Amino acid sequence: MKVAFLGDVHGCVLHALGAAVLLARHRRIRLDAVIQVGDLGAFPSAERWDEPSRRFGAEGPAQSDFFRLLDPSSRLGEGVRMALGEIPPLLFLSGNHEDHEWLAGLHRGRGAVTPVDPLGVFQHVVCGHIAEVAGQRVAFLGRVELDGYMDLDPDAHDRLLAAEPGSVDVLVTHDGPYGMSSWRGVTQGSRKLSRLIEHLQPRLHVSGHYHHQNGPRRYGATVSYALAQLIPPKRDLRDSTPVNPRQQVAPGSIGLFDTRTLDFEYVHDSWLADVRGDRLDLAALIGGASSG
Repeated sequence: MKVAFLGDVHGCVLHALGAAVLLARHRRIRLDAVIQVGDLGAFPSAERWDEPSRRFGAEGPAQSDFFRLLDPSSRLGEGVRMALGEIPPLLFLSGNHEDHEWLAGLHRGRGAVTPVDPLGVFQHVVCGHIAEVAGQRVAFLGRVELDGYMDLDPDAHDRLLAAEPGSVDVLVTHDGPYGMSSWRGVTQGSRKLSRLIEHLQPRLHVSGHYHHQNGPRRYGATVSYALAQLIPPKRDLRDSTPVNPRQQVAPGSIGLFDTRTLDFEYVHDSWLADVRGDRLDLAALIGGASSG
């Protein structure tokens, strides 16, 4: 079976859908699952955006696409239905840029996995949940370890620490393990996640949050990969240096896992550049794309 993993989306949900469909078409494969590693940008309205989302959303209109999905036009609905004819609904976990209170409310009475949009294309998974996905035992743990701002859900973290070593095949987190990289001299990653990986020893660990491709890294029996941001910003807001003015899907923001061979690869295909724009017409992208 084939599982696609998507990096941080930050609201650009139509790019995420289009990229998943084109991945399946160009590789001539069936995707048995698509998992997004957090920071989908799940807010019920722009008024509920946090400050970083508001700042980057002002520069990138596509970051408002999640709101379009909550109240879809007939044209958008057509594109989403076309996408769901070719790929399964996307599972995602909490990042540090979501409306956690809103998401928690959606789960009341609905269980550990629930759709967040009326078309059912994105389905949120609560922290600490373990589910069978594409024949794999997959554990989900969102949020980040950061004192004074946000922390990993302690109950969810403890539940996973109580699981038997080797009982989980794949661990999906938003944050990454401690020491995975550094930025401006600061070591990045979570010590709690490092301990969790060392305990669970899944075959595969996939994360996001740091917005760059990083891996493979080995932690005992576990091979760990971090994904790039799906749609990097148009420019660096610190000095206005152009980064991604055409709003294209970034190489290394998508990973493809083969559950039979246990191979994981970062997708760097040339067609990624075809999924672009401030206002992506999903129906036109899917309807007009070929599988060449």
